Amino acid sequence: MSTTTDAARTDLPGNDPRRDDPAAGSAHPLLTNRHRPELHGLRGLAIALVVLFHVFGDGRVSGGIDVFLAISGFLFTGMLAREAVRTGGGIDLARYLGRIVRRLLPAALLVLAATWAAGRLLLPETRWVQLGREVRASLTYVENWELISSQLGYGAAGASTSPLQHFWSMSVQGQFYLVWPVVVVLCVVAARRLRRPVWPVLLGGIALVTAVSFGYAAWLHAADQQVAYLHTGARLWEPALGGVVALLAFDTRLPRSWRLPLGWVGVGLVATSGVVLDGGALFPGPAALWPVGGFALVMMAGSTGSGWGADRWLSGRLLAWVGDIAYPLFLWHWPIVVYTLVVTGQDRLGLTAGALVIAASVLLAHLTHTLLERRVTASPMRRPWLVVGVGALVLALGAALASGWTGTLVRERETALARAAQDSPDHPGSAALHEPGFGNTGITPVPDLAAAPQDNADVYDQGCIQSHEDTEAASELLVCPGTDPGAEHTLVLTGGSHVVHFVPAWQVVAREQGWNLVVASRSGCHLTTNPGDYPSETDATPTQSCRDWNDAFLEQMEELDPDAVVTLGSTTQPGSEQVSRGFVEVWRELDERGIDVIGMRDTARMPLHVPDCLTEHPGDPQACAMPRAQGYQDVAPYLGRDDLPDNVSFVDLVDELCTDTTCPAVAGNVVVYSDHSHVTATYMRTLAPALDAELRRVAPQLYR
Repeated sequence: MSTTTDAARTDLPGNDPRRDDPAAGSAHPLLTNRHRPELHGLRGLAIALVVLFHVFGDGRVSGGIDVFLAISGFLFTGMLAREAVRTGGGIDLARYLGRIVRRLLPAALLVLAATWAAGRLLLPETRWVQLGREVRASLTYVENWELISSQLGYGAAGASTSPLQHFWSMSVQGQFYLVWPVVVVLCVVAARRLRRPVWPVLLGGIALVTAVSFGYAAWLHAADQQVAYLHTGARLWEPALGGVVALLAFDTRLPRSWRLPLGWVGVGLVATSGVVLDGGALFPGPAALWPVGGFALVMMAGSTGSGWGADRWLSGRLLAWVGDIAYPLFLWHWPIVVYTLVVTGQDRLGLTAGALVIAASVLLAHLTHTLLERRVTASPMRRPWLVVGVGALVLALGAALASGWTGTLVRERETALARAAQDSPDHPGSAALHEPGFGNTGITPVPDLAAAPQDNADVYDQGCIQSHEDTEAASELLVCPGTDPGAEHTLVLTGGSHVVHFVPAWQVVAREQGWNLVVASRSGCHLTTNPGDYPSETDATPTQSCRDWNDAFLEQMEELDPDAVVTLGSTTQPGSEQVSRGFVEVWRELDERGIDVIGMRDTARMPLHVPDCLTEHPGDPQACAMPRAQGYQDVAPYLGRDDLPDNVSFVDLVDELCTDTTCPAVAGNVVVYSDHSHVTATYMRTLAPALDAELRRVAPQLYR
């Protein structure tokens, strides 16, 4: 969100920039300081939509953030262009950055400190490391990249949602604020060097940025929408388009008879975006033109001179007041929503609870604006570099404190994981699953609950598992080092995280038998041909980057030369198990190449994040268990099918995860799940004897 409280006035102090610049174009309206009160009201409308949809929208996106980005582009393009033209291509960087520091930093620091303190009190310890990382990322305006690298896509408000998720948009804007002066200055300097008028060169440059970013957004949306939603490059077209609108200054050119309908159509597009479109799934692709186009129409309409105009409504006191508190309201409302859901244990807010959350958010925003923002920005900024220096120092100190706290937690958890990796008769895991009480004797289970979310296969630490957000290198196959390159038999394990979490058990068996186990996998990407049935109409189809990765994997089969490919043999969703047609087709392709396939029966999704649940129910692991029938069918979905090729055999380890009736959260004094669907490496290693027995039955050719 833009936080320029004089947002309706898009100028910097100074003389008329046309005075000494014959290239500027004396008639261009951008270079004249004009008041746009409807812009401030549009900001108020946008923040109202953001808050209402976050509280009551059940995950739908209002389009308000897209409008905020466009407003930022409109304001900053005009402001920077006037100064660059007036000075011949220069920007008073100290003053520019100083204004941003004074507008952004005080409220952000207050909310981040409060969110961190509340998180320490309200969130389970399993989430503290991620909280610390996001505090640091938010302070340094890279929260969008933190969410991408942590594979935390944008999601609806919930007890398990990040309380700092909303800072992704602040990070995109912060990055825009740093890049945009460079773009504007380069355009102005280029115009002077070419002895061309500034306005058309500036318009052409920013229009080019808009087009390139828009094209990239469309491509990345198709390749990986979750990454596209948070990606700065895919979002840049929205503020850039706002800059184009500012440069064109439609409102001084269009006939007055057009302005009245245009203004109301624009308001209608902004207001209805979240109702008509599922922005969480469609933005920032071409569909985001709905809310951003609405913004453009409002600005094109400008002042209608009519009491019935949208500009008159947007300039009213209520929306102006909401616009005044828009920035702190945006900052406060999201953590309040998330923490309310954490405390109440609800999946969503009801009408009464939602109204109270909104009221609390508005009150805190009003107090923050009145007692903090106004006081900080009231006095003239006489020493801007001092303001910038103090701001940078505060940010650096805050980031260092967050890093130090997070680093201490990480070291403690690494120590806990090292202890859990040591064999102990007190922690037999699956070997004791079918004993009374699931073999739990009351001693503290391993790994430590705070460390359980990081108890994953060691191949993740080797950097050889391609991340789902790595779209540009999707066609490049990453292969983890084999366990024994000179072994007689080589097995390649692939197919996403639900296969990779079996790696610790496979590693034990491979070492015992002298096999070469090679892992080549991409997170969130199954081994499938994706013919359109994956695995059912209700499931998301693989992204283009996943399809590219699968093509690369199959192309390198000859080089890998495996005796067998280990992959998923089924997929689980709540209440169902399925075998995708795409799975079967890729198995047939491997059969034609003479390669055996070992399909692992998928592990079920638990209803809750297990370590968090265990933290909330100390001494009562049964509270976090799941009925077996909720996750698995009575018969594995691949049994009895007559369309499977002869090269496929299946390994079913469900009986090592569940009894006949229950899938426990803790068994044999070992925590079973690292989240809601992935098994801890510690528990998985205890499955090695069962895996060995299954392989001797279904793949005897691998044994001497």
